[in-house]
Parts: sequence; structure tokens; C-alpha cells
Amino acid sequence: MLRPRVMVSYVREAYLYKAGNVRVTFDSQIRTTLFDRSFLQKEESGICASDKPGDRILEVKYDAFLPEIVAGLIQTGNLRQQAFSKYALCRRFG
Repeated sequence: MLRPRVMVSYVREAYLYKAGNVRVTFDSQIRTTLFDRSFLQKEESGICASDKPGDRILEVKYDAFLPEIVAGLIQTGNLRQQAFSKYALCRRFG
């Protein structure tokens, strides 16, 4: 009896680096709407889920190690690791 509750949509810009199997993504334009069976339509629906619509989420994933060249590009020195859920962000609306 489970049913979807919310639809999450966003624009993703993705980059891969084979050494270390690094995946870098930028997610933006996070939108949400209550689940609707017409979700396959091309037209944009829902509302902006972010408090700051122009924000982007940077996500870096890697397997055994983060190559120095990638670490230098994203300047990890002053950043802190933080969990973030696009689903949880969108659920606050429904």
C-alpha cells in the first residue's frame, strides 16, 4: 500500500575522473511537488525547494582516494563534510 509522496526534480551537471573513480556533480534548480501521475510531462511543474533559488549543491564522491588534482580544484581545505538530502528538503512542503 505504499505510494510516492513527493516528486523531486533538479538539473545535474556531472563530471567524472577515472583515477580514484571520482564523481563530481553540481545540482541546481531543485523543485518539488506532491506526487502526480503526470510527472513524465516535459513542462516544468512544482515550486522551488531551496531558500536561495540560485544555490548549487556540490557533491564529490570517490572510492579509495581523492586525487590531489581534484582536491586542489575544489579547494577542500576550508570545507567541511556535511550530509544533505534533496528528498528531505522537498518533503518539508508536503
